Amino acid sequence: MHPCLLVSEILVNIFAEVNERDEEEAARTLAALCRTCRAFREPAMKVLWAHLGTLVPLIRCIPCVKTIRSKGKSQDDLPTLALEREMTSTDWEIFLSHSRLVLTCGYYVSRRDKHPVLNSPSHDIGTDILRALSSPPPSSTVFPHLRKIRWTDSRKDSIRFFRLILTPALEFLDMSSITDSVYSVIIPSINDACPSLRIMHLPKWPFLHLPDMFDKWPNLAYVTSGPLADATIQSLGRLTHLASMDICLHKLHDIKSLVENPGFSTLRRLVLRAYNINLVTAFMRQVKSVHLREVKCYLPHGTTAVGIQEWITILLDRCMPRRLEILEIEDYADAGAEFPDQFTLTPDYASALLAICWPSMQSIALGTHWGWRQQSDVSLKGLLSLVRHCPQLESIGLVMNAVTTDITCQRPGGGLRRPKVTSLNVGDSRVGDPLAVAAFLSDVFPRLLSVDAFNHLGGRRRPIPVAKEHEEKWKEVERLLPAFSKVRAQEHPPVGPRRKAFFLEELYLA
Repeated sequence: MHPCLLVSEILVNIFAEVNERDEEEAARTLAALCRTCRAFREPAMKVLWAHLGTLVPLIRCIPCVKTIRSKGKSQDDLPTLALEREMTSTDWEIFLSHSRLVLTCGYYVSRRDKHPVLNSPSHDIGTDILRALSSPPPSSTVFPHLRKIRWTDSRKDSIRFFRLILTPALEFLDMSSITDSVYSVIIPSINDACPSLRIMHLPKWPFLHLPDMFDKWPNLAYVTSGPLADATIQSLGRLTHLASMDICLHKLHDIKSLVENPGFSTLRRLVLRAYNINLVTAFMRQVKSVHLREVKCYLPHGTTAVGIQEWITILLDRCMPRRLEILEIEDYADAGAEFPDQFTLTPDYASALLAICWPSMQSIALGTHWGWRQQSDVSLKGLLSLVRHCPQLESIGLVMNAVTTDITCQRPGGGLRRPKVTSLNVGDSRVGDPLAVAAFLSDVFPRLLSVDAFNHLGGRRRPIPVAKEHEEKWKEVERLLPAFSKVRAQEHPPVGPRRKAFFLEELYLA
């Protein structure tokens, strides 16, 4: 064997590459490497057990664990892991020899709790196993090197075991799916146990009132949380490494105190879910950061034109030119028959103004989820002005008035092309001639294949007049796009070396 293969770090890198390239057979390949020779065993074991989708493989290594088959007929009824007898010192030795290698892990009670990114569970974990694992041998750490955990178990029997895995090395903690009763019990345990936390996902709806909670985690950089008390928000704003925040604004009682003590100087990403726009503007006044790159705002109880304009004014002050990349605002309020005038980009130059202020935007969405429920004055020319000043745009959500196509027939886009855009959300936009609109869109967005229109409208919301007619016309636009896309590909063939050099010469001569 070559001497290099005797270096553990080199073997770990090689086996990690095997694990990434062969996802389907990676576990079997690594297990075979563990049995190949003694030199391969420890490095292959490190890679094999480093990242677990669930705790099930680890628990099944315990000799006294048995599987109880479910007698139910539901697809969610999984086999349950249970203990045949009490765990001995030998059982613990086997379990701890594997758990010491785990770096990231997910925990799920059943298939209903699975995370879409990670592996779905193959077994349920019985409460007797949780109780047994909650009493490890003295002076032993169950997961000494754990860096990342997703926890969804809301059973009271799991609380003690959960506290055991809260180690000083933990950097990522996701508790977004647990219930309120367990959440309130667990939160105080995390304060002193995990000083290295950098990313934290908390449940989005329980109200949290722990004034100095976030002061315990000075390295926190990413936070998702439900409604917070004023003092808790202030402690969050004092964090020196906070880059991303997604919180709910339920009430802001002491707004004056928040404004007088601004924070969030390092914030790059901000997502606010607020009762109304007034809470959003009040909160934005205390945001001291001028480096925001992504701003999203979700308003379940509606907004006003004045409120939106005030929010945009504050946003212009907080987001430096060429910094903002993603801007999204959604109003989820129900609309009755007397629905008030909504905020809209009335002239075309308003959409162009947003683009001029933030030319680095990659995504923009303005009220397209439920639509504006009124006629938009943003024409296709206004859309053209928007994309002209934002060359990095990849996702667009904008309500337009495409009834009158105020564009030329020869080259509708005037030579402007944005090939990164593959989908367009138009909400409840009106449309006239589907053929002319499809020709325009394919000229500006040659790779556009889908148009999302009227997909989320309904319920008690008042639709625009003849909504069904406009919806069918947008479907016709979407059907025409693939054919236009092929034509645009023929109009702009791939540029070869000689052709490219010719273009460069023209550029230098200009």
